[in-house]
Amino acid sequence: MIPDTEPKAPSPFSPKLVLGVAIIVAGLVLTLDNLGLVEAHIIFKLWPLVLVALGVAKLRQEGSGGSGGTGAWVLIFVGAFILLANFGRVHLTDALGPLLIVALGILLVVKALKQSRGVPPELEKSDDFLQGTAIFGAFKRRVLTQTLRGGELTAIFGGFEVDLRHAAIAENQARVDVFVLFGGGEIRVPEGWEVANRATSIMGSVGDNTYHSGEAQAGRPRLVLTGLTLFGGVEVKS
Repeated sequence: MIPDTEPKAPSPFSPKLVLGVAIIVAGLVLTLDNLGLVEAHIIFKLWPLVLVALGVAKLRQEGSGGSGGTGAWVLIFVGAFILLANFGRVHLTDALGPLLIVALGILLVVKALKQSRGVPPELEKSDDFLQGTAIFGAFKRRVLTQTLRGGELTAIFGGFEVDLRHAAIAENQARVDVFVLFGGGEIRVPEGWEVANRATSIMGSVGDNTYHSGEAQAGRPRLVLTGLTLFGGVEVKS
């Protein structure tokens, strides 16, 4: 994960804490039900909120990038959907099949991206490598590294905001691969950086709205954008 202005303290809001609290609440509800004070079967319709809370806890603990963030958003989405089904807002059986097809497609896309990008493990774990994944959600990154060596950004039914204005590029050039499907993103760069757009857009766009002085400057930092945007877009600006 790209560091922020100061190290983050570990969050006490963890998946284990959520499970522990959920078990305590379940026990209390059963006790009150036995005493005739509440109707447990009505309250237990809210159990999908545990999945939502687990997803939020995973996001806070692991961040929204990578496989941990993907799993967290799946928990949140599934929990919210089942909660709506429990209260008759949607019919679970009618929507489950198409949703499973969508989930399978997203899983295949994520695996295909990982294989095609082929990021070396040592670089993937480095603070000098920008990473972020938004699936049915969004994330923000403020990059402070002074030796940025590249990155990969993914948005599927989601979006991202990346701030590189306080970063510097190692060896004057870095490549960031982007994949956007029914989503969008914004990348802010320092004035003076050259942006080279090598990405492919299909029913989408990658816009370079950075400030240009009109004079070519040899040796200035160069950010190369590669990847694919489908039914979405990415905007780069100063």
